Amino acid sequence: MTHDDTHKPRISLTQDQVDRVCERHRRFLEGQAGGAQANIPFFDLTGLDLSKRDLSGAHLAGAILCGTNLFGAVLDNADLFGADLRGSDMREARLFRADLRGANLQGVNMEGASMIEVDLRDGSTVNKDSDGETMVVGFKPGPTNLSSARLIKADMTRAKLTGSFARAADFSFATLTDAQLECVDLRDCNFAGASMHGANLMGADLSDASLDDTLVNTLALVRTALREGDAAALKRQQPLPVKSEGGTEEPAKSVTDMLRQHLLWLGSSGKMGRQLDLTGMDLSNTNLSNAVLTLARGHRVRMRGANLCGAQLQAVQFSEADLRSADLRGADLRGAVLNRAVLIDCRLDGANLSPMSISATQQTMNASLVRARLAGASLVEANLTGCDLTQADLTGVNRTGAILDGAILEGARLTEGA
Repeated sequence: MTHDDTHKPRISLTQDQVDRVCERHRRFLEGQAGGAQANIPFFDLTGLDLSKRDLSGAHLAGAILCGTNLFGAVLDNADLFGADLRGSDMREARLFRADLRGANLQGVNMEGASMIEVDLRDGSTVNKDSDGETMVVGFKPGPTNLSSARLIKADMTRAKLTGSFARAADFSFATLTDAQLECVDLRDCNFAGASMHGANLMGADLSDASLDDTLVNTLALVRTALREGDAAALKRQQPLPVKSEGGTEEPAKSVTDMLRQHLLWLGSSGKMGRQLDLTGMDLSNTNLSNAVLTLARGHRVRMRGANLCGAQLQAVQFSEADLRSADLRGADLRGAVLNRAVLIDCRLDGANLSPMSISATQQTMNASLVRARLAGASLVEANLTGCDLTQADLTGVNRTGAILDGAILEGARLTEGA
C-alpha cells in the first residue's frame, strides 16, 4: 500500500505511548514474550525523552524528532532515513551503521557520539525502495544536512557522507578515519585536532575550514576546493632555517611560505599556489616533522639529520637526496622516488614505502630506491611491499619486522661482504 505523506497530518505520540513502544522493543531485542520491534515511521516525536533507550534496529524513517532527548540512546542499525532531528540532543548516542541518509541534523549536538559506519549520504541520490520497501508519495529527502552540528570528539570511523551538506559543522577532535567525504560541503567547518587518516575528500569543498593540528593524509586533499584560509595551520608554523646552494642563509619565512603555497597547489589541483621544489636546497637538521611534502620535487636536496618523523612524502621526487641520519619514522613514502639517495644511518622505523594507488587514473606507483645507500639504516617494521631496491646498499640494515613482499632486491647488498 502506498502512503501519501503530503495529504495526511502527522500522528503525534505522547511520552507514555513512546515509553510503551520502547518497552515492547526492549522485549523484542531480548527475545521476551510480548515484544515488538519499534516501527513508528513518520510519527511526530517532538520534544520527547528517549535518552539512554535501546532502539537498535528501530524503524524511524521520516520521523519528526525535533528537540528530542536522545542523550546516550542506542540506535545501532536504526532506520532514520529522512528523519528531522533538528535541535535534538544526541550526545554520547551510539549509531553504529545507522541509516541517516537525507536526515536533517542541523544544529544537532552529537558530541562524543559513536557513529562508526553511519550512513549520512545524500538521500536524494539513493533508492530507499531497493529492498522492496513501500515508498511514501511526496517524501523525497534531499542532501543530509549537518550544518552547524556539534560533532566534537565523535567517532565517525568509516562514516559515509558523500554529497551531504555540513557547512560550519564542528568536527574538532573527531575521528574521521577512512570516512567517505566526497563532494561534501565542508565550508567553514572546524577540524581542529581531528583525525582524518584515509578519509576520501575528493571534490569536497573545504573553503575557509580550520585544519589546525588536523591529522590528514594530504594526498586526500587533492581536488578539494581549498582556499588560502585553509592553510592557517601552516601560517602559524615556526619559521624554518634554510640555506641556499651556496650556504648563505635565506629569509627564515621562505620554507613556511613554500609549504603554504604547496598546500594550496595540492588542494586546487595546480590552479593556485606553487608546487614545492627543494632542488639543491640545504635543509640539514631542519624540523619538518608531520610536514606536507606530497608530490614535492627535491633533486639533490640536503636533509642530513632532518626531522621528517610522520611527514607526508607520497610520490616525492628526491633522487640523489642526502638524507643521512634523517628521522623518517612513521613517514608516508608511498610512491616516493629516492633513486641514488643517501640514507645511511637513517631512521625509517614504521615508514610506509608500499605502492600508492591513484584512484583518478587507476594507476599504481611503487616507491623506488634504486642504487640508494641505506647502510646502517633502521627499517624496523617498515612496509617495503613492492619497493624497488635494485642494487641498493642494505649493509647492516635492521630489517626486523619489515615487510618486503614483492620488493625488488636484484643486486642489492644485504650483508657485509655480499
